[in-house]
Formats: sequence, structure tokens, C-alpha cells
Amino acid sequence: MPAFHDPANFAFVPRLQAAHPRILAELTRLDAHDFVASPDSLTTVADGYDETGWRWFALFDDGAVPTTGAARCPETMRACREVPGLVNAGFSMLRPGTHLYPHQGERDGVLRCHLPLLVPNGDVALRIADDVRHWQLGRCLVFDDRFVHDAWNRGGSDRVVLLLTFSTAEAR
Repeated sequence: MPAFHDPANFAFVPRLQAAHPRILAELTRLDAHDFVASPDSLTTVADGYDETGWRWFALFDDGAVPTTGAARCPETMRACREVPGLVNAGFSMLRPGTHLYPHQGERDGVLRCHLPLLVPNGDVALRIADDVRHWQLGRCLVFDDRFVHDAWNRGGSDRVVLLLTFSTAEAR
């Protein structure tokens, strides 16, 4: 199984990408204080990695249960509901200077999709092994997070993606 997947293989991707302007409009109405320290993060600084700038705004919790903040983003919720097998979703923010240490997911049968909403100029990327991908506004990246990966934002402003976890059994 490959680490990165061709987004064209997933029928929901064109609809999600088409919703980019509406999702971005909702994101811009949120305040930085609406984001919390990422629940997946150790929020530490160690060995050259600084995760303290990884912030999260939850939309769907595990099992695709809407969160209390979800009502503030109806267009985003509508777009997320079109993803078959949705497990969870939210806005993932990397503040400038954030570098997530190499880590991996533990769930079989799911993939991650990133819809980039804000991408600053500079070195802002996701790496799996020697394959480094740079986020492009409105263009989904789909990957298997069971592969060891790291991500960083060496740009001058926040990087925000709509992060979705979905079941591979239902999404093709």
C-alpha cells in the first residue's frame, strides 16, 4: 500500500475542493482562541521539534459525531458529510516555527485527507520517508498516516488544513 494516494481515486475529493472558498470563509470567521492544543500532540519542544504551535478546531469527533463548535461552520459540515466513512474532521493549524516530530497513526483501514485552506510562503510541508509534499491551496493530499511522517511550517504565518480521517472501505 502506498503512503500517498492519488486524490483522483476518491469521488468526494472534487466536491471537497469545490467547497474550498466556502470552507475558507468559515475558517476566517474563527478566532485563534477557538483553536486548542492538538489532542494528538505532546505539545513539547525536544530534539529540534516544536509542537507547541499545533492547534486544532474539532468539527467531528471519532465516529463522526458533530462537536459543539461545528454549528459555527455549516458549509464545512455539509462538505464533510459528503465524505463516505468519515471518522473525524477538524481544522488543523500549524503556527509559524512548528515542526511535528516523526510519528505515525495506528488505525488500519483509514486514510487522512488534507484540504489546504491557508498556506504561507516558505518551507511548509509534509514528509513520509523521502517523499516531501508541499500543500497547495484548495488541492487535497491523501495519505496513510500509519507511515512515519512529520510536518512543519517554516513560513511566516499560520498553515491551516481541513483534516479528515475516513474509512477506505467506504470511500472509493
